[in-house]
Amino acid sequence: MRVAEGVRQNGIQIQGLAQLDPVRCDGTETYAEDNVLNCRLSNPLSPVSSIFSSGPQVVPGNVVRATNYFQTGGGISGERNVVNATNVSVNTLYNDPGINHSTIDDDLRLRRRLVDDVFGLRDSNVLMSGLGGASGYGTLAMTRNDDGSTDPINLPFSINLNGSEYSTIYINNNGNITFGGPYSSFTPESFGELGVEMIAPFWGDVDTRCADCGEVFLAVPTSDSAVVTWNDVGFYDSNPSKKNTFQLVLRDRNDLQGANTDVEFRYGRLQWTTGDASGGEDGLGGQPAFAGYTGGMGAPQTLSGSGLSSVLSLNQRSNLGKPGKWHFAFRDGSAPGVTRENPLLPDVQEDGWHFQYTTTQIEEIVWSDPELVFGYEYEMENSANFRSFILPELGDNTYELWLGDATDPEYIADVAGGVEYFFSDLGFESGVDFFQILGVDSDLAIAPNDFTAFVTGLSFSEVGQMNWVQRPLSVPEPNSSTLLIIGCLMLFDRRKRK
Repeated sequence: MRVAEGVRQNGIQIQGLAQLDPVRCDGTETYAEDNVLNCRLSNPLSPVSSIFSSGPQVVPGNVVRATNYFQTGGGISGERNVVNATNVSVNTLYNDPGINHSTIDDDLRLRRRLVDDVFGLRDSNVLMSGLGGASGYGTLAMTRNDDGSTDPINLPFSINLNGSEYSTIYINNNGNITFGGPYSSFTPESFGELGVEMIAPFWGDVDTRCADCGEVFLAVPTSDSAVVTWNDVGFYDSNPSKKNTFQLVLRDRNDLQGANTDVEFRYGRLQWTTGDASGGEDGLGGQPAFAGYTGGMGAPQTLSGSGLSSVLSLNQRSNLGKPGKWHFAFRDGSAPGVTRENPLLPDVQEDGWHFQYTTTQIEEIVWSDPELVFGYEYEMENSANFRSFILPELGDNTYELWLGDATDPEYIADVAGGVEYFFSDLGFESGVDFFQILGVDSDLAIAPNDFTAFVTGLSFSEVGQMNWVQRPLSVPEPNSSTLLIIGCLMLFDRRKRK
C-alpha cells in the first residue's frame, strides 16, 4: 500500500494490488506502518495478542483493482474494511478456521491464487508476439508441408501430463502437439478415444504448401515457456482462400510446489474448419476441427464448438473473460477437473456458464462453481438428465430446492449442504432436466470471482458427453463482464459427506 502511494506522486498506475492481513498501530497515517514489528517497537511490553489494527485504510486512487485478504484466527486482528478494495476473509474463502496471522503468508492456496492473478494481468494481448524472427513468432518449426511433423524438440522444462513427464514434444502441422512421436492424422476425432497423448488448439487439415499460406513457428522466450504459432495457415488441398491463426502456449509453473504446467490456447482470425479430404468444401462443412486435449483417462476435454461450424467462434469466446484466450492448468500430472483444487473453467456466455464434459461412469460427480448470489439454476442442453446434486456446507447450510418448469418452478423441500440428494428419491426416477437452488447465505459475502468458493456436485443419468448451462440468480441481473471470470467445472472422486 505504501508503494502504491509512493508511485502515485509520479503518475504511475497500478493494475492490481493485493495485501495480506495488514496490521497498523494506529489510525494517524493512512498508508504507514502496517506490520507487527513496528507496533511492538512502539510498545515492546505489549503482548502480540493485544495488538489490533485500527483503520481506516484507504487504497490510493492510482490502483485499478485492490484485494485485501484478512484472517480472523490467531491473536491479531487484521484490517478488515479497507476502503476502495475487495475485502476477503481467507477463513471463509477456504472454509478453514485454522488460518491465522502466522500461517496466512505461507498458505499455498492463497499463494497460487495471487500468482494466477498476476499471470492474468501481465499479458492483455490475445496472440503473443515479439518472439523473434521475421514473423515475430520465433523460428520456423518446419518447412512447408501437408500432414508433416517436426523432429523431436527438447524443451528446457518438463510437462507433467497424466503422471508422465515429457521434456520432448512433436509439433504436428495439423494444429496439435504430441509426446510419444509425430502424428499425421488430418481428420479429428474424440479426444477421449484417441490412442496418443495430444494437446490441440485447432486439430484440422492444415496445409502450408501454398505460397500464400502462412507457416508454423516455435519460440522459447524463457526457460519456463514455449509458444507454438500456426500463423495464417491454409487448408488442404493447398488452399489459401481462408486462413487461420492460433497459438499453443506452454508454461512451467515452477513457482508452485510439485510438477505443474499451464496450457493456453490463443486465437486470432479463424476462417476455415475443414480440409477437402475430411469432407469439406472451400474450407467448410464435412468434419470440422476439434480443440482440446486427451489429458489422460477420465479427463479428456473438448472445447464447445468442436466438430461443428461454431468452432470458428473460439476466438470470440473464452474461459478467462478475454475473448480468444483459453487456460488449462495441469497440476502434478492431473488435467483440469480431476481434483477439487484444480477446477476446469467453463465457456462463459451471455446467458450463463456453458459446460461440456465427457463422463465415463454414472457415479462420477461433476463439480461446478457459480457466482455466489441468492440462488442459481441448472438446465440440461442435451437429452440427458441430472441424477443427483451435492451443495457445499457454508453459512447456515440450508437451501431451498425448486423443481418443475424453468419459467415457473415450484418449491419442493429444504436441503442441506454436504449430502448427496438423488432425484429418484423425490419421485423422478429418470432424473430431471432442470432444478433451482435458492437461499444461498448472503452474509458469507464470498468474492464472485473465486473459482473454488462455492463448489457444487452434479451427477447424470447416463454416460457420455454432457452439456448444460448454469445461470446465477442475482439482483441486479449480472452482466456479461461480471460473468466472464467466475465459473468453474471440477471432476472429483465420488464422495458423500455427512
